[in-house]
Amino acid sequence: MKNFNSKYYSSVFYIIFSLAYFFVGVILTKLTFDSQIIPVWLPAGIALVGCFVWWWRFIPALFLAALAFNLNFFANTTHEMVLVGNSLNEAMYIAFGVVLQAMVGAAILKFWLGHPLRLKKRQNIIYFIVVVGVLVSLISANFGVFALSQFNAMYSADNHWKNTTYWWLGDILGVLIATPFLLSLLPEKSDNYNISVLPTLSVCCILFVSVAATTQLYDSESRINAIKIAEREVQVIENSLYRYTNRSIIAVQSLASQVQSSPTLSQQDFNQYANTLLAKHSFIKALSWNVKIPSHQRQAFSKEISSIYNLNYDVIGEPLEPNDPLVIVKYIAPFNSNQKAIGFNVYSNPDRKASLLNPAIKYQPVGTKIIQLVQTEHSDAAYLLFAPVYSQSNEKETIKGYATGVFLVPQIIKQAITEQQSKMFSIAIYEDINKPAFYSNSNNLNVAQGSKLISFNVDFGGQQWIVKLALKDAFLAQHNNQLTLLLLILQVVVCSLILLILLLFNQQQIALTRQVAERTYSLAQAKKQSDLANRAKSQFLANMSHEIRTPLNAVIGFSSLARKEDDANTLIDYLDKINSSSKSLLNLINDILDISKIESKRLVLERIPFDLTALIQRINTMFEQSAASKAIVWKINSNIPKDTWFVGDPMRLEQIMLNLCSNAIKFTNAGSVTLNVDTQLIAPNKAQLTIAVIDTGIGIKATQHEKLFSAFTQADNSTSRQFGGTGLGLAIAKELSVLMNANIALHSELDKGSTFTFTLEIETVKAQDPLIKPTDNTNIAALKILVAEDNPVNQMVIKAMLGSLKIVPQVVENGELAVNIIKKQHFDLVFMDCQMPVMDGYRATALIRQFKTAEELPIVALTADVMPEDKAHAQAVGFNQHLAKPLELIKLTECLAQYAVVYEQ
Repeated sequence: MKNFNSKYYSSVFYIIFSLAYFFVGVILTKLTFDSQIIPVWLPAGIALVGCFVWWWRFIPALFLAALAFNLNFFANTTHEMVLVGNSLNEAMYIAFGVVLQAMVGAAILKFWLGHPLRLKKRQNIIYFIVVVGVLVSLISANFGVFALSQFNAMYSADNHWKNTTYWWLGDILGVLIATPFLLSLLPEKSDNYNISVLPTLSVCCILFVSVAATTQLYDSESRINAIKIAEREVQVIENSLYRYTNRSIIAVQSLASQVQSSPTLSQQDFNQYANTLLAKHSFIKALSWNVKIPSHQRQAFSKEISSIYNLNYDVIGEPLEPNDPLVIVKYIAPFNSNQKAIGFNVYSNPDRKASLLNPAIKYQPVGTKIIQLVQTEHSDAAYLLFAPVYSQSNEKETIKGYATGVFLVPQIIKQAITEQQSKMFSIAIYEDINKPAFYSNSNNLNVAQGSKLISFNVDFGGQQWIVKLALKDAFLAQHNNQLTLLLLILQVVVCSLILLILLLFNQQQIALTRQVAERTYSLAQAKKQSDLANRAKSQFLANMSHEIRTPLNAVIGFSSLARKEDDANTLIDYLDKINSSSKSLLNLINDILDISKIESKRLVLERIPFDLTALIQRINTMFEQSAASKAIVWKINSNIPKDTWFVGDPMRLEQIMLNLCSNAIKFTNAGSVTLNVDTQLIAPNKAQLTIAVIDTGIGIKATQHEKLFSAFTQADNSTSRQFGGTGLGLAIAKELSVLMNANIALHSELDKGSTFTFTLEIETVKAQDPLIKPTDNTNIAALKILVAEDNPVNQMVIKAMLGSLKIVPQVVENGELAVNIIKKQHFDLVFMDCQMPVMDGYRATALIRQFKTAEELPIVALTADVMPEDKAHAQAVGFNQHLAKPLELIKLTECLAQYAVVYEQ
């Protein structure tokens, strides 16, 4: 009561705080989303401040206010959590948790930390946020959810801890936002520690509005996105229904074609082909061959089918009209469950006769209305499709019968509409909108809020289905919940940081009023905060620095050791390790450049014929030794047609396979790594390529799958520490697959292994003649070579590499000297650096091309400029080829061999 000048003011504010708890709580229920989540619970802050000001005297008012609110809350029958049990017991239990939490928080402030707006120590501000704001808020959350689980019959314990977390996060925000706000409003006695309350009030109001607004925007945007996803899924469902109904048409048409091609069709022939179709399509109930004959041949046909089946059969079903022909079931498969249909006259049924008389049957199979199959275990909906079979006589085309199929509607719909889609939509399918649906996955078509009833027609075989879909509320709730927890946590973190800054600002004001000399200390603290911000900005650079320095450390370390070592074997080992580390460093830089080019949309894929078998052989060569060194089994299963090449970007395809295989071997310590390559022809000159990398490694948690393909990301920090790497490999593979219009799918179980499946539709061509390759007879040493390079170290490197090939090049320091010497001497090949003093390589090459064509004098760019625009610019000014630094001896040899072959010809 020391905050007030009189008991009167104290009593007024006491009543205001008591009523505020109730009414603010009622108002905040309007911010509820997902029917139960209140993002910010300001009454938690009201309760804390009330107990901090009036101590135990505020307990009765707080308990009654909390009890009244919870009784009012549970009496609201429009809310999802309607109380069915003893509402008084539940409300009292929750109110007790509210009082206990407020008293514990107030005790910490009164007897340890002090007034939150006047904390003398900076660490006390952190204690206030962490202990009072975060930890103490666990009390009410646990009491409240426990009360629901004990007294509320409608409460499900499946999400117990999730609901506890939501309650806890809401209380944290309520304490952090409401406590400074209310303490700023309370009257204070004049002292030396007075501070301006306007910043505190403003910041708290902004935080509250921001939390409320972002929550509502998130809920609204999430709902809109879910509806958009559902609307796109409708098109998928429509296409799938068309696809599967068309399959039934194709099946019966295929049967008709087979019958048409067999003038003397036997029962065995019919059963053989029909059983093939039945095995292929589970939605086919039966297939039959129905012969069309004049009515006067009825008796003779009865004898014929009786002799076929060695049973007494008679034609069943009288014609509807005296002149009607007979369309009789002669063969049917499967026979055992449909033998009663043998001899049935299809023309005796009005609906089926109408289908057979449909003029459209001349062009495509025609179907019947939906029928109910009583011979099945349950009365299943089905439809019949008739496809005519013609006979040629006297140059006149006549129908000699009909291939017929009975198709199960539930099986077709089950295959066409996935389980996930059924969970997403309430679906009803009609033949007549005025009649009950012949298929439905729910009792009603209640449309989710913000959505609409979607309808489309499926036309096939002369029939029409009317499909109606209504988005389910359950799908919207599930979709919204996916990021709800992350949103609330982010709000808590942001509000905590802002409140930390605000309280630090208040503390600084107090400190300035007490001692001017502390200004220097405050500036030092501000600089510290600035340094922290700069270090945060440099997080990415630090990560890259670590990954770059690791192989660089090996290069420098082994180089230093090599200077002091005389043993040849040891030196060779050092050099091998230096070479390996250098390549690792180069691969890391290439990965960074690749991800940069991909993100800037500057990566362009090649389209050239390539031999996939040779590519797989290179992959095998690269990884069989790595697998052997880890004592794991390395297997390749390839199903690539012989004499077939593919058209695409072999380098990028190889890069994807390298990244997938490298990851598999890296994260597999026992068992095996298998590379499966399979192709399936889907059209002339087009195949579906499926590459699966299967390992028995550590596996990946399901919660980590989504972020696994993000740049600089591994499953968790411990993985990065144990296995190393930047996490760029899978991100590059994923982005490259997107550029190829392909897909990478992941199936993984923790501690059991992972399967990465890359699927690509790719053009095929006949095997190409191999490019001219260097042979032992190629006289590379005969080439006369000019090198334009300004860097002395690089000059030594290129001279040493060429010297290992018995070539002594002539070296100049800039482009101007290169132009001058080429005018005077003959050279077979020029290696030109692009960045040189006096005259760069681009200018020098342009001048040389004025008097030497590309055929007369090949010029190869030898440069560190490796971006796509650099290569394009080099080609435009007249370079024949582009070799990137750091230069590898193998690539240099291949380049020389190419021009040596041309030279000898």
